[in-house]
Amino acid sequence: MRSSWTGRILLALAGSRRLEAFVRRHGKRLGVDRFVAGADLEAALAVVRELEARGFGTTVDRVGEGAREEAAADDAAAAYLELLDGIGRVGSRAHVSVKLTALGLDLDREACRGRVEAIAGRAKAAGSLVRVDMEDSAHLEATLELLGEVRRTHPEVGVVVQAYLRRSREDLLGLIAQGVRIRLVKGAYREPPDIAYQRRDAVDRAYLDLARLALAAGAQVAFATHDTALIAAIQREAAAMGRQREQVEFQMLYGVRPALQREVRDAGYPLRVYVPYGRDFYPYFMRRVAERPANLAFALRQLRDRAR
Repeated sequence: MRSSWTGRILLALAGSRRLEAFVRRHGKRLGVDRFVAGADLEAALAVVRELEARGFGTTVDRVGEGAREEAAADDAAAAYLELLDGIGRVGSRAHVSVKLTALGLDLDREACRGRVEAIAGRAKAAGSLVRVDMEDSAHLEATLELLGEVRRTHPEVGVVVQAYLRRSREDLLGLIAQGVRIRLVKGAYREPPDIAYQRRDAVDRAYLDLARLALAAGAQVAFATHDTALIAAIQREAAAMGRQREQVEFQMLYGVRPALQREVRDAGYPLRVYVPYGRDFYPYFMRRVAERPANLAFALRQLRDRAR
């Protein structure tokens, strides 16, 4: 979660076409491959197999959002079907994560639902699971509504809850009551103060409050965070409630704090790595750089070193 002026500026620049062209042109020099598994499916599957061989779970995301025409949404759906076929082919246990705007949420709701249902059906056949990513707050209601429609025939489909949104406690309670699988994140979009908490400490308090609520309810929740203080607090809360370590899953992003990922795994907690791939990596990459100054420093260091 960003709290600095640097992070806010970087999130604003995520919409810059000129900067996007620069990042696409110099992606390797900026270290994009640290955070994105590759441009194509086979590169992603190679990363997935390597992670699973080391005892990590995985969730794969074909990066991209905001399809502007039906053909692009169809292409995204086809890519997910191909991904799920690949997961089955290599014997992976990977889950998949989808963004509804990439599947045409802003174009045709019914068509979008059909695409999600097709992906969910293929996932079930492949022994995988689908979780719907939460995007900016403007899409929240439509996402939850479509999720409810899809779950009538595919109740295994899950969703993401963003702790920095002021309404998330109410949303989480409703999702828990429905038995929805949940990934709890801090949130990485630029939102106004009346919709989202702006200060890091407020977001952390909200995250821990939602984590306690989910644990107490026995919800199917995965805690997606790289925050060591929050991880330790959740581990303490879970132990106090009698949860076994194998019942408490943490999730982290590919390329972000790998030593911490190993530490959590080695302590006996399930650790699932979120593995993005694809050519439309720019918005995803900018959110990762905006989240932590260390990520920005890494990108600038890569650019400097490769320019020598």
